[in-house]
Amino acid sequence: MAGATTPVAKSVIDFIAAAQNRDFPNEVIEAARTCLVDWSGVALGATGERPGAVVADALRDEGPAPVLSGGRASAPVAALINGTLAHTLDFDDTHVASLTHISGPTWAAVLALAFLPQQQSSDVLRAFVTGFEIGARLGNKIGPALLARRIHATAVIGTLAATAAGCALFHLGKTEIANAMGLAATQAGGLTISFGTMAKPFHAGKAAMNAVIAVQLARAGFTASHAAFDDPEGLAKAFLQDRTLAFEPVDRADWQILQNTFKPYASCLLTHASVDCARDIHGRLDGKQIASIQARVHPLAIQLAGKMKPTTPLEGKFSLAFCISLGLAGHTASAADFCAARLADPLLARLGSHVELIADDSLKETAATVSVRLEDGTSIAAKTAFALGTPENPMRWPDMNVKFLSLVEPAFGTAATALLDRLKTVRTTTDCAALVPALAH
Repeated sequence: MAGATTPVAKSVIDFIAAAQNRDFPNEVIEAARTCLVDWSGVALGATGERPGAVVADALRDEGPAPVLSGGRASAPVAALINGTLAHTLDFDDTHVASLTHISGPTWAAVLALAFLPQQQSSDVLRAFVTGFEIGARLGNKIGPALLARRIHATAVIGTLAATAAGCALFHLGKTEIANAMGLAATQAGGLTISFGTMAKPFHAGKAAMNAVIAVQLARAGFTASHAAFDDPEGLAKAFLQDRTLAFEPVDRADWQILQNTFKPYASCLLTHASVDCARDIHGRLDGKQIASIQARVHPLAIQLAGKMKPTTPLEGKFSLAFCISLGLAGHTASAADFCAARLADPLLARLGSHVELIADDSLKETAATVSVRLEDGTSIAAKTAFALGTPENPMRWPDMNVKFLSLVEPAFGTAATALLDRLKTVRTTTDCAALVPALAH
């Protein structure tokens, strides 16, 4: 087994080990709170959906960790269920440079581990930030390259992030961290062919479960390779067989959590700029009929969201044609819009049949241009440089509050506001424990 002295591995281990003594700026801690509120909203909002229900029914066992859809389970299974719930609506946040849904698996793992009987009160926000930073920094450039090769970045990078967070939560020593991260690396994987099926949110749940298992085993003395981030046969180069990219050390000065993107629309992030454009055009149609629609997007948007005729609501989330049609018809692309009734809507079907997708690698992943030609011969166009929710065009707390309440109020009623307020004050595992009755409403 290679020692943990190679450059990337050493930087990862040192970063995690220093978490308990690191100075976290207030804006970074506030960003972690925003991630927790967003994660809780999208996960609780998905408790009535089938993916989380099937996982819970098939695999639920006995244990101390709360399951958001009700009851408790062992830490690995709770992480699996809650992580799956968090990604079911495809409404969770995304770190664009790594194209990874980091919060989904990371918060699921942190909250599951926080309820282990032997866990002492610990700072969950600092642990989460540590995991987020490890995932984002390792995933920079690697995440998009994984997706281009049909490997789901969230399944890989999410496992690493969630494991790093768990290590920080338990204040593990450097050897334990090295073993936990090695165990994380050897479990990671997921295929983009799963997009549009229940297996995509399962990737986030499995990443959380992988992390919990890795941390628990490392604490018990289980060993693994310490060379997964540097060795020629390691994780990145095993997935990227052309050897064009490798992990880079994580000891950089900036905070990647401040570059996180939150979703105003319940669909693949790479559809969002097009939805922004479509909604802009809708406001200028003045009742005129559309004859044709052309959307210029980054090539990866077409690769991952190029389904032209979605047949299920899940497929609709990965259909630029359907998402653009929603925006042009005046819909908000909320979670409720991805349903059988919308798929069967003749207007949306007609609009979708008129959409032409054009790959333009000069555009960023979060940019798009949409133009429509009207039946009277005139045209309307809109361009989005940065989709709503990106750091350059961010959602603010009022936006986040509205998103959370729209997702949680249907099940929680007026109690949703009190839950939102409590989530904004969470700091330690003790605070988490006090939240359980509210989450199990």
